[in-house]
Formats: sequence, C-alpha cells, structure tokens
Amino acid sequence: MKKLIILFTVLCFVISCQKDDKKTIVSNNNTPPNENTLTNLEDNIKVNDTLILPDKISDFLETKMSDYEIVPKEKWLPKEYLEKFSLSLRPLYKDDILVKGDFNGDGEDDFATFLMDKKGSIKLYAFHKTSSGYKRYELQKEENNDFLGVGLETEEPGFIYGGNKEVGLEYNGINYNIYEKTGTTFYFDSGRYREILINY
Repeated sequence: MKKLIILFTVLCFVISCQKDDKKTIVSNNNTPPNENTLTNLEDNIKVNDTLILPDKISDFLETKMSDYEIVPKEKWLPKEYLEKFSLSLRPLYKDDILVKGDFNGDGEDDFATFLMDKKGSIKLYAFHKTSSGYKRYELQKEENNDFLGVGLETEEPGFIYGGNKEVGLEYNGINYNIYEKTGTTFYFDSGRYREILINY
C-alpha cells in the first residue's frame, strides 16, 4: 500500500511539472511555439560574410596592385538575388570572390580573384606564388555590368568534362561560375592558362 501511495505521489508530481513547463513556454513567448516561429528563426541568424585576406596576399595587393581593389560585395551580386535563397544555400562573398590552390603544381599556395580598376573595369586574375611575391596572369575581362554575377571555386585535380572533351587536371583549377547558368574551368598547362566550358 505504501508503494502504491509513493508511486501515485511521484506520478502527480511529474504531471504537475509538465504543466508548469508548458505554462512557462507560453508566458515567455506570449504565444505558443508553432511552425512559423521556427521558420522565422533563420531570419534572425547573422552570417559573417567578411572576406579576410592572409597577410601575404593583402600586402602584395596593396604594394603591387595598388590601382586595383578586389570587387566589393555591393558590386558582386544584387541583394534581391541573394535574398531568393535560404541562408544555408545562399552564395557567400567571402567564399566565392577569391579562391586559393596550387594552380601550377609547385607546391605553393596560389590565388585567383576579381580585381576592379579605378574606372570600374573588372578582370579575373590568377596569381602564382614566387620567391619574391606573386606572378600575375590575366584570365578574363568582365563585361561592364551593374553587377559581376560570377563566383569562383577551386577545382580539385582529376578529370573534368566539357565541350565534348575530357581534360585531366594535374593541379588545382579555377572554376568560374555564372550563377544558375554555366561555368568555365581555367587550368594551367605548358606555361599558360587554358579553359574548358563546363556543362552543369
């Protein structure tokens, strides 16, 4: 009988606690949680999309490319385009405007980025690490649009396919992607950059 009374008391206590918890949730938020509340949580998440350059790259660009700047975020993609995507799928400026890799197979970290001159003209450059800094390669001149509309990715060594041909990359390549359209891979071969159109 004592065991039954103890069990009943414990059961009443647990039920009482659960009711208090539910009341707390309601009173803290003024409304019970629902699907809309959970969906809107993503809107309050802050994404750090600041491009932070390694000192070597920053110093090189400031001293050797002082008439240029990396294409700023406001010139990269329109805000309206970015807002079409959820935060988890949205392109990030810090990831897509500058990429690093070993593009010529010497074991050094090279980089590629879009640079804009004082007149607003934009070009895609690759920079190979050397003992005295970096060697510059101009890959492409961009059209003079309101927004760049393009992002970069590092291509891993291996086979890539495009334009009815197959290319084997010995080193990293540079993927040039026009968002939601098409792409090109630039790769270093026999002392110069070549390109292959990629079909997505």
